[in-house]
Amino acid sequence: MLPLLVVFASPFLNSAKSIPLSIPFLQVSNSLSPDETLDDTSAHMRQTRYKEIEFSLSQPLQTASSHLPNHMPLKPQATIYLLVDTSRHRLFVKEGDRVLHEALASTGSGNTLADPRNPERTWTFETPKGTFSIQSKLEKPVWIRPDWAFIEQGDPVPDKMADRLKPGVLGRYALGFGNGYFIHGALYSNLLGQDVTHGCIQLHPKDLQFVFETVQLGTPIIII
Repeated sequence: MLPLLVVFASPFLNSAKSIPLSIPFLQVSNSLSPDETLDDTSAHMRQTRYKEIEFSLSQPLQTASSHLPNHMPLKPQATIYLLVDTSRHRLFVKEGDRVLHEALASTGSGNTLADPRNPERTWTFETPKGTFSIQSKLEKPVWIRPDWAFIEQGDPVPDKMADRLKPGVLGRYALGFGNGYFIHGALYSNLLGQDVTHGCIQLHPKDLQFVFETVQLGTPIIII
């Protein structure tokens, strides 16, 4: 069985006291046995170790440009890279000027959410624009829901990590490009091609598999 990987989804958060999220995933050191589930908290948490998570889930993320996913100069030539056109809702896998694959994509809604307990703490659900790189490739990702996911639903924010785990909503693969942003599967394929996400880029499962199998760590991603 492949190891289980957990990721955070992290839209921009507007706050004067925000901090960056550096490595947005949790590594489970051992595979779960067939009769174990993520609801079996004690068994699951015994297997879990945190891998360089350098922030508290209750703390806001920074939106200053210096803390967006890693920017780097790019002059793509005969190399594979990803191009995401948010206005056309398309993701392209390109090699130089040649298009290897085109996929319908969903991107950030642009909506803003305020914390009712602290109105100065707000999240803006936008897909960041710029030039980044693929920093992680995860199989069987499990979402660790941040505070805004509970606030958006009107639910209390839990204290226990186990109460934040939600498997099965990110698809089979996830590719991180920094600061908690990922390319991952769409839970509802009928919403592809729309501005509906919390900042991540969502793809159809077949398109996601092609991207996952084609790109490598360090592959550039240009978002316009």
